[in-house]
Amino acid sequence: MNQTFSLSRWLLLMRRHWMENGTLYLYGILTIIGAIGISLFFWVQSNHDYRQTDLFVMYMFGLYVVGAIFASGSFDVLQKKEKGVYYLTLPASHFEKLLTLIVYNTLLFTFIFSLCFYGMQWLTVLIVKAKAAAHPDQFHYTAAKFGQNVWLDQALGYFAILFFGVQALFLLGSVYFKRFSFLLTLIALAIFFCLGIYYLNNLQDAFFPNHSWSESGLHPRYGGDKVYRMPESVRFVLKWICLLGWAPLFWSAAWFRLREKEI
Repeated sequence: MNQTFSLSRWLLLMRRHWMENGTLYLYGILTIIGAIGISLFFWVQSNHDYRQTDLFVMYMFGLYVVGAIFASGSFDVLQKKEKGVYYLTLPASHFEKLLTLIVYNTLLFTFIFSLCFYGMQWLTVLIVKAKAAAHPDQFHYTAAKFGQNVWLDQALGYFAILFFGVQALFLLGSVYFKRFSFLLTLIALAIFFCLGIYYLNNLQDAFFPNHSWSESGLHPRYGGDKVYRMPESVRFVLKWICLLGWAPLFWSAAWFRLREKEI
């Protein structure tokens, strides 16, 4: 099979994927709308002081969890021998197959989930504002003000960017693990995270004792004025590599694994 990228062949693969999985995706959209609706219903019923920032937290949490579950099923077709052999022998390159699932399970999913959530959120906010207007002594609604809460703005931006890295990791897990890909990928992520924190702490204690990490550099814990900082340009580059580099890294690993995959 020719492994060079062909736009016409990829578009045919995209169309074929929709024809085979379109009904499943439509059921998935209805499930997402139902889950969001139930979550927002309980939020309305269990609160008196409504804050729009809570809705943004719910959105990010749902995006990560549902997105990870969705991505972990990207290559479910490889779990069964007959379907797996048929899929791997399709007349399309490995890159075209991977790109198809990235478009459907990452880009399209993110757009549809965001559209569903913000549509449901709009209705929820209307209900909450009506309750607050009718009973101002019992209910209160606080709208989020972007540009005034620097911490919230930065956190939402970082989480939105890192989401694609998490999606790519669970997509990679769906290629590596034949069964229980979501659970095994989650365990691998937890182990990697814990080992990373442990390694950074040991590295700090070995080379910079009595100092603690912060975004601006290494600061003394018990007084003193010795602060270690990297040059601003280096910090800027490393920051965006850490934020944006995970998704291409995991997609590349998934491509190599898919190329070597055997059923």
